[in-house]
Amino acid sequence: MKSILIKNAKIFTNTKEGWLFQGDLLIENGRIAKIGKELQEVAELTIEAEGKYISPGFIDSHTHCYPIGPLGIQPDELGVKRYASSIIDAGTSGPSNFEDFKTKWIDTSKTKVFSLLNLSKEGLASPHELNDLNKLDADGVRALVHKYPDTIVGLKARASKSVVGDLGILPIQQTADLAHELNIPVMVHVGNYPPALTEVMDCLDDNDVVTHAFHGKPGGIIQNNQVIPEAIAAKKRGVHLDVGHGSESFSFKTYENARRCGLDCDLISSDLHSRNLNGPVYSLVDCCNKLLNCGNTLSSVIDKVTRVPAEIFHLKDLGGIEIGKIGDLLLFDYMDADEVLEDSYGNTLHIHKKISPIKLIVSRGEDSEIL
Repeated sequence: MKSILIKNAKIFTNTKEGWLFQGDLLIENGRIAKIGKELQEVAELTIEAEGKYISPGFIDSHTHCYPIGPLGIQPDELGVKRYASSIIDAGTSGPSNFEDFKTKWIDTSKTKVFSLLNLSKEGLASPHELNDLNKLDADGVRALVHKYPDTIVGLKARASKSVVGDLGILPIQQTADLAHELNIPVMVHVGNYPPALTEVMDCLDDNDVVTHAFHGKPGGIIQNNQVIPEAIAAKKRGVHLDVGHGSESFSFKTYENARRCGLDCDLISSDLHSRNLNGPVYSLVDCCNKLLNCGNTLSSVIDKVTRVPAEIFHLKDLGGIEIGKIGDLLLFDYMDADEVLEDSYGNTLHIHKKISPIKLIVSRGEDSEIL
């Protein structure tokens, strides 16, 4: 449809500062056209939203939405069906299969899909993708980044023993160096040693991302009850810390210890894939509710899944509610809760407040759709 009018909502006009505007919002031709009190425009659809909240459409910055290998699953299952209007695939595709991913899935999904390209030729089509330098294709990455700059928004590498084999930090350093050459961010998965997290942090620079930053495995971000110095130095350089929940990568205890040490996440992402969408992750919204009940404010949680990923990955006209931006919006209730949620290790958290989605508005071109 060409126009949607939302009446009497609490509108997040500035997620960073937590600004809420009580009023109306008009979407016309896929863009936010007006924000104001008692708008009188006639729209194809009017939604009465008294007492409800409107945020920018959620952006899940770590998913596996290219249906290959053991993890990939189709984008809409991880995106719009779970109330995320945009998702970023984190390294499932590489130079040899990215165009297949784009043609079959990126270009055909209702969810807006972006990619963090893998330096390994076939991405995650098979395991141990970075354990042999012959698997890497820097020239292929360069060519595709130049060809699809609006879709390939960064690079991705997994820094775990099971992935890099005997090469240690080398493929991670090569991926980071290539991302810096191309002036795009790199997201690095951190997990089981080696390579050491200290080495990984030293590879990264301004606007890069460490995902799974709060896992509960040995050698993590908290050692001897303190944040490792390399993480503090990386933060000062502008490196971002991402939750990247996943099946084995988010610990309530690690996160709470980090907050006690003055360190918080910058991004909230799900790491949704075929093995965890039915638990313990479920959705980006569920991840947000966990962080909300670990001490984040509502506006902070919303900011970490809207403005922040849009700025890091240069997602044009997404991540905010302003005149002229794309009309991707989430209508939700913020309500009392009495539920128990789990981290990746089976530890439980009793939640008392939650985001409860009502409607997702997704706009493409001049059309908007209610999902």
